[in-house]
Amino acid sequence: MVFTISLGALAQQRFDFKVREDMFAGLDGDTAAFDRAMKLIADTLAREPDHAEALVWRGDGRLFLAGQAFERGDIAEGRKLSAEALADMERAVALAPNAIAVRVPRAAGLMAYARGLRRFDRGEADRLTKIAVGDFEFVLQASQPFWSSMAEHGRGEVLGALADGWLMLGETAKAHVFLDRMTSELPGTAYAKNATLRRADPAAPVALTCLGCH
Repeated sequence: MVFTISLGALAQQRFDFKVREDMFAGLDGDTAAFDRAMKLIADTLAREPDHAEALVWRGDGRLFLAGQAFERGDIAEGRKLSAEALADMERAVALAPNAIAVRVPRAAGLMAYARGLRRFDRGEADRLTKIAVGDFEFVLQASQPFWSSMAEHGRGEVLGALADGWLMLGETAKAHVFLDRMTSELPGTAYAKNATLRRADPAAPVALTCLGCH
C-alpha cells in the first residue's frame, strides 16, 4: 500500500520502497521475487536487529509461509511460522509505534491472514482483524494533517481497509461510515464503485482494497 505524501528526501530511505515490489510479486506467486525480498530483510536485520520496518515485513513474509504450510497440511510448521510472524510484528510496533510504514504492513498482513484463517479459527481471526483495524485507525488519524493531499489510492486503501475490517467482524454500521466516505470522497473511482456495491450487499464479491496496488 502506497501513501503518496510529501516526504521527498525521506522517500528513498524508506525500507518499504526497497522491499515491497518483490514482496508483492512473491505473494502473487513469484518465488524468486519472494526470496529476494526475504534476503533483503534478512541482510538488513543482520546489520540492524532492531530495524522495525524490516521486522514487520519479515512478519508479513512469515505469515505468507505459514499459510502455505497450513495449505499443505503441515500444521506444526504453520503454527511455528505464524507465531514467529506475530512476534516480529509486535516487536516492530513496539520499536516504532508511531510509524505509518510499520503499522500499514502489519495491518495489511494481518487482514489477509485473518481472512484465510476465519473458516478454521473464528476467534483468532477476529482478534487479528481487530488489531489490523486498530492499526488502520491509527493511520487514518495520523494522516489527517495531509489527508487532502494524499493520492486517491492512498485514501481509498485506508478507508477500504477499515470498511473491510469492520465487515469481516460483522460490524456493518461501523463499516458503513467508511463505505460512505469512499463514495463521497472518491467519486468516479473503483473505490467508490465497489463501496456502493458492498453498501448494498455486504457479501458482494468485490474487493475494497488492493485496487491497483500491484
